[in-house]
Amino acid sequence: MLEKEAMPFIDVWLGRLPLEPAILQQFTRLLDHQEQETAGTYKNLLMQQKYIAVRGLLRLTLARYLAVEPVFLQFVRGEYGKPGLIGYRLSFNLSHTADSLAIAVSDLETVGVDIESIQPRKGLHDIARRSFSAQEFGAWRTMTQAQQIHAFYKVWTQKEAFVKAVGRGIALGLERCEVDLSAGGFVNIPAEYGLAKNWRVLELQSEAEICGAVVAPNVEFVFAQYSLDRPLANKPPFKM
Repeated sequence: MLEKEAMPFIDVWLGRLPLEPAILQQFTRLLDHQEQETAGTYKNLLMQQKYIAVRGLLRLTLARYLAVEPVFLQFVRGEYGKPGLIGYRLSFNLSHTADSLAIAVSDLETVGVDIESIQPRKGLHDIARRSFSAQEFGAWRTMTQAQQIHAFYKVWTQKEAFVKAVGRGIALGLERCEVDLSAGGFVNIPAEYGLAKNWRVLELQSEAEICGAVVAPNVEFVFAQYSLDRPLANKPPFKM
């Protein structure tokens, strides 16, 4: 009897960056020469610590899926900067904001994740006008100020996750990726990436001040969300 082919998966690891000296010391030993050089270029100590934490957590997380030592992983960037792994059929994407990090791991070729801190900010109206479609912006302007703040980040993270999934970044034009403000999900996307219905959006479960979304092709897959708390003890299921 033929074995049933395993269903694709998307796992998202979400949590706060650990900045304790002992953990950062362990993470530093996981980084390659280039990453350690990059860490040394930061003049701001907190920014340096966050960089080390992000790269260390990324290596540690991916290595556990592949059953390899984190330090042996090699990375590559696509034409528009999307990161990938050399030598493995495992895709990933990451996003960090303030002191939080999200890492999406999948055996699908295309996945994007974005998280943002929900907070009032100057110029929100102008940012929305530039990055929303005319229909999105019109609907957004009818909301109360409190509603606008939450709706802005909900729409923004979905747009960002999409342009990261396809590997283009915001240069693709966020206003070209139109989101349904009430229900979520895409109404329109750039024609070169097919139909909006062929893409699936998942909202992340997070603390009240964090908004997050994952975007992937609209196919069957198993989705799971894990916590990045206690990063040195986390052991995701071996899947590769």
